[in-house]
Amino acid sequence: MRRAQGALEYLFMMAIALMVIIILYRVHPQSTSGNAEQLGEAISNVTSNLTDQVKNEYSNL
Repeated sequence: MRRAQGALEYLFMMAIALMVIIILYRVHPQSTSGNAEQLGEAISNVTSNLTDQVKNEYSNL
């Protein structure tokens, strides 16, 4: 039961990260043309933070 809950939490976090990326793109579409490197770095940071949080949750099981 606890593993299933952890898996669902992981899926929800991934869905939220995807929504944040989509919202950022829709709000700042010019960022993808002029500042693609900064946008990629921001996405990388968000992804690594999310991955760290998921690893922490799994280690607490």
